[in-house]
Amino acid sequence: MALSVDKWVGFGSAMAGFGLLWSRMPEHVHDEARYIISSLVPMLMSYFNPYQQISISELDAERFRRNKLFDAVSIYLRSTCLDVASKLKAELGNKKDDLLISLDDNQGVVDNFDGARMWWRLCPKSSKKRGGTIISLLPGDSDEQPRCYRLVFHKRHRKLVLDSYLPSVIRQWRELIAKNRQRLLFTNYSREGKSHWINVPYNPPATFDMLAMDHSKKDEVMEDLKVFSKAKEYHSKVGKAWKRGYLLHGPPGTGKSTMIGAMANLLDYDVYDLDLTSIKDNAELRKLFLDTRDKSIIVIEEIDAIDVELTAKRHGKEAAEENSDKHLVIKLSDNNKDNGKVTLSGLLSFVDGLWSACGSERIFVFTTNHVDRLDPALIRRGRMDRHIEMSYCRFEAFKMLAKSYLDITNHSLFGELGQLLDEIDTTPADVADNLMPRGKRRREADDCLAGLVETLKKNKAKMKFVAPPMDSMEEVKEE
Repeated sequence: MALSVDKWVGFGSAMAGFGLLWSRMPEHVHDEARYIISSLVPMLMSYFNPYQQISISELDAERFRRNKLFDAVSIYLRSTCLDVASKLKAELGNKKDDLLISLDDNQGVVDNFDGARMWWRLCPKSSKKRGGTIISLLPGDSDEQPRCYRLVFHKRHRKLVLDSYLPSVIRQWRELIAKNRQRLLFTNYSREGKSHWINVPYNPPATFDMLAMDHSKKDEVMEDLKVFSKAKEYHSKVGKAWKRGYLLHGPPGTGKSTMIGAMANLLDYDVYDLDLTSIKDNAELRKLFLDTRDKSIIVIEEIDAIDVELTAKRHGKEAAEENSDKHLVIKLSDNNKDNGKVTLSGLLSFVDGLWSACGSERIFVFTTNHVDRLDPALIRRGRMDRHIEMSYCRFEAFKMLAKSYLDITNHSLFGELGQLLDEIDTTPADVADNLMPRGKRRREADDCLAGLVETLKKNKAKMKFVAPPMDSMEEVKEE
């Protein structure tokens, strides 16, 4: 008994000495010691703890793009485990009046798989702290850790979770996505100096049947799109990224935007309307590109309207022969404080460079009203695989519009209209405008066609009064 007392006395003396030593240590040593102890305690607990966990962050490790597995878990839990949750979150989905219910922050649910129990919890954003001070792990990194799902399971089920359960979650997510797919239209915007995608439901009414263009050309485009959508093995065999480029060129009002909607309807692809003027530099462009989905159409409209200039002076024969993309820069904003720029080479690296292999089944569409203004490096074959001219409305295209707008395939005025349309450059948009009803009274087909004939005759009369070319004027003066 005395020996035991001596032990406790010795232990008490040792603790008193340790306390005195601790009190004389500098404050920063206390902070480091607390940090070491707080780091060791979880390690000791994990040694004796029979449970393990997996964290699935909302962003990837570099916080560069969204983690698809996080979205997969969200959709899976929404479809299987919400009945047992007490804290839920509600929002409207992409479809009209579609109510989406999901887990609220810090809410946990239990899932069962092959007799094993899986505990899921949605952890909210949190600050990265050490000793009360927020630290940043990466340059420019945010002070907040993103949301994450935490999966807890017994350590004896580790192999089951990794080899069967998580693959099953991914498989069911893909099935749910395919079953409830809603086509989306994305556009990029800048928030706090960073570019993000925002989306809305996209159900374009346009189809290829409604597109006013030459019938044979339309069939060629449709066949090309269908072959591309089934060419995964072919692209893998020849070592090419599964992507395709289309250049739509022609005057305004000839149906370039309608063509994009028809493409999306035919293939059931999402559409990304990329606005280069709101992107700071190539790094932002790269991040946006990596955040796009497969089975998508990435559109850059009016590519000729973007201000392009040379970043280096080139002189004489060397300048004439040089065809390097790296000298071309797209100026985004004169007021850009960071002087950031998106280079043409940066853009082309996604269309036909190293980054084009990041993702699959993507279509790039550039539109322009002035194809002659574009740099050859941008529209060469292999980048823009097909050049599609969206031309003026001729008689064959007019018959498609008459079928769509008036539900007629023949009329006594068709002969006169065919002759006028071959003589006058009129866009499909102008023709369609004449075939639509006016005011409250719905016009009959006779009235619409008669009005179109009158409009075309007026346009033809105006053409006769157009000033003659300068060469003709000089000939008149000489005479």
